[in-house]
Amino acid sequence: MKISYDGQLLTTELTVTYRGQTVTISDIIIDTGSSHTIISPDILEGIGVIYENGDPIYEAYGIGGSMPFYTKVMDEVKIDMFTVENFEVDVGVLPKEHNGLLGLDLLKEHGFIIDLAKLELYR
Repeated sequence: MKISYDGQLLTTELTVTYRGQTVTISDIIIDTGSSHTIISPDILEGIGVIYENGDPIYEAYGIGGSMPFYTKVMDEVKIDMFTVENFEVDVGVLPKEHNGLLGLDLLKEHGFIIDLAKLELYR
């Protein structure tokens, strides 16, 4: 899959399905410094992802400080032709205009390779 580089960040696109509703999300930062995949609640609310009693909540820490997140299990997360079923993502507000972070939980666990010379993500 082709990835984009804007001079600062690598970005890609994900397709997420939750309870039968699907959304394709662009401008997902490929973030090897993030242990978890995080998606903005503004994007996921459109397919019915909202906080429900019992959803795990925790505090995530990064360069910009700390932010609260909750966790949801998606029916599937798709990167190009690769699909992961029943994948847990964090839902939380991210700085700037980006829609999410593709973290090591998906990248490393499923053996993705980031080819910086070709600007491609594959496995």
